[in-house]
Formats: sequence, structure tokens, C-alpha cells
Amino acid sequence: MINHLFVVLTFSFAFISVAEIMYWLYKKEYLRAKAKYLRELIDQKNDSTSLNEPFYSCVYEKWNSGEMPLIEANTMCSLKFDQN
Repeated sequence: MINHLFVVLTFSFAFISVAEIMYWLYKKEYLRAKAKYLRELIDQKNDSTSLNEPFYSCVYEKWNSGEMPLIEANTMCSLKFDQN
């Protein structure tokens, strides 16, 4: 009985450890990608010669004001500028 308990506890600990490691690695990668996207977004927003400048300004302003998260701002502005 003690052997079974030891195996279950060992497996549980290993599973939780691997899950935590994967979570933090992917979170770090996600934040790195988000930071890169934001830098590109700000560069595009500040490039007044770009044809897409109104779109990038829309996304940046909605995100920066706290009105909505970045993904929702991107979707909302995509719909807005695709219709026009």
C-alpha cells in the first residue's frame, strides 16, 4: 500500500512540476511576443506616411486608454476599418 502511495505522490509531483515549467516558459514567450507586437504597433502608429496608420492608432488608443485588452482592440479596429 505504501508503494502505491509513493508512486501516486511521485507521479503527481512530476506532473505538477512539468505543468508549472511549461506554463512559465509559455507565459514568458507570450509576454515577449506581446512586447514585440506593441513595439511594432507604436512604430506603425507613429509612422504617419503608412496607409495603415489610422488602424494602428485606433488599436493603440483603445488599448492604451484601458478601454479594452489588446486582442479585443485589434479585433474591434479590424472590423471598423474592414467595413470602410
